[in-house]
Amino acid sequence: MKVAHRAAARRGYTLLEVLVVTATLLILGTFVMPTLSGMRGDTRAKAGADMIRTRMNEARAKAMEDGTPYRLAVSSDLKRLRVAPDTFEATGVAPTTSDDSSTGPYIREDDLPETVLAQVLLDENEQSTQDTAGWVRVATFMSDGTCKEDSIEVQVREPGVVPFLVRLRGLTGSVSVTRGNNEANR
Repeated sequence: MKVAHRAAARRGYTLLEVLVVTATLLILGTFVMPTLSGMRGDTRAKAGADMIRTRMNEARAKAMEDGTPYRLAVSSDLKRLRVAPDTFEATGVAPTTSDDSSTGPYIREDDLPETVLAQVLLDENEQSTQDTAGWVRVATFMSDGTCKEDSIEVQVREPGVVPFLVRLRGLTGSVSVTRGNNEANR
């Protein structure tokens, strides 16, 4: 008589196999988590810097299109941006966010991303120009595409993140965004 020995079907994992897989996942997680948090870490500050660069280009384009100076300003609390004609306060025309000239001048106001602040960096001899509504002038763009101010630097910072610097060259109107140094954020 022959007895057939069949191997019992495997119905689960051993404790050793579960521990090996868990340890492998933990080791991989220690490498992946810093990378993921590093990628997310400066997204709001980078978005703020990109927003300032975009608004600078928008103000320059509107000045050239309308044939009138436009300015970019930052609110006194450093949390909002504004593109408006340079003569806006003098005209007394009610603000509008439309670019239809029949309803008034083009004015655009934006909030910077949460926890992000934008501050104009001034030389020792310069003073910030603040209007009656509390907006601090960043740059004034002329109808020929140049900027009234020679060179502008805006620091975009967020707690715990290396700040970004948005630089504007007045003569050419070119805007660049670079990383600042960590010392400036302390």
